[in-house]
Amino acid sequence: MRLAEYKVLCAAYPRGGMGVEAHCVEVGLEDPQSKKGNPMKAEEARFVVTPIDRAVVSLARACASCRSDSNARANIMDAQRIMDGLSSTAAKYSTQPSADLQRISVETAKTTPLWKSLEEEGATSRLMEAEMISGQLEGQLLQFLVRFGRVTTALDIGTFTGYSALALAEALPENGRVVTLEREADAARIAASNWADSPHAAKITSQVGEARDLLADLAKENHVFDLVFLDVDKPGYLPLFECLMDSGLLKVGGLLMVDNTMYKGEELLGELSENSKGIRAFNQALLADDRVSQVMLPLRDGVSLVHRLR
Repeated sequence: MRLAEYKVLCAAYPRGGMGVEAHCVEVGLEDPQSKKGNPMKAEEARFVVTPIDRAVVSLARACASCRSDSNARANIMDAQRIMDGLSSTAAKYSTQPSADLQRISVETAKTTPLWKSLEEEGATSRLMEAEMISGQLEGQLLQFLVRFGRVTTALDIGTFTGYSALALAEALPENGRVVTLEREADAARIAASNWADSPHAAKITSQVGEARDLLADLAKENHVFDLVFLDVDKPGYLPLFECLMDSGLLKVGGLLMVDNTMYKGEELLGELSENSKGIRAFNQALLADDRVSQVMLPLRDGVSLVHRLR
C-alpha cells in the first residue's frame, strides 16, 4: 500500500518521478521520433507516431480519471511505463549507432520548424516532420539484414535526412552501393550534407524526383537490388511494390523491408485515414501474392520483411 502511495507521489515530479535515463530524450540521447515529452502528461503533449504511443495516451487518460483510486492509478502507471519503455529498452540493448548516425538523429530533431517554413513557402509538396526519420532500431535492423544477407546492392526509397541511406552504406562492403530516392529536393540536399563527412559516403547515390519515374529509369538501366527499404507516402506503397516486382528491381531471393505497416494502430481502432487505407491495401496484397513470403514485426510503427520467392 505504501509503495502505491509512493508511486502516486512521484507522479507529480518531472518525468513522472522517473530518472533522466528513462527519458534520455531530454539530453539528446534517443531517437527524435521518441521526443514525445512526459508520457504521464495529457495526450496533446505527446507526438502519436506508433501504436504504443496511442496506448500510452489512452492509459494517461485512464490514469487522470481515477485519481481517487491509488491502486488503480498505480497499476495504470506501471502499464504506461512498460509500454513507453519497450522501444527505449530495445534500443538500449541493440548495437549502438555510429557517431555519424547519432549526429543525423540529433540534427533531424531540430528540423521541424524548417519543414514548416518550407511547406508554407511551397518548397515541399507536403509538410514533413522530424518524426519521419527511420531511427536507431530500424537502422540497426537494416544493418543486421545487410550483413547477415551479405547484401551488396541496396535501394532506399525515401531518403528524408539520410539516416536509412547511411545506415545501409555503413553495413555494405567496400564494393557495395546504395541508391536512395527522394521527392523533395531540400530533403535530399540536407541528407547529402549529413553524410558528406562519412567514410561511407562514396557508396551512396542520391536521386531526386518521383519514385515511380526514378524506378522506371533504374529498371531501364538494368539495376537489380538485393535489399530494398520502402518508406514514403503510404498510399503509394502498393504501386511501388508492384513496380519493384514487375520490373525485376527486387531480385528473386531479395528482401524488401517496409516501414509503418501498422500505421499508428489506426486499423486496430477502426480509424482508417488515407494513409491507413494505403497500408491496408498493401498488407492485403502481400497476403494474396504467392511470389512473396512476409512477416510483420511490431517494431515502432510496424515493420514488414518481405522475401521475394520468385
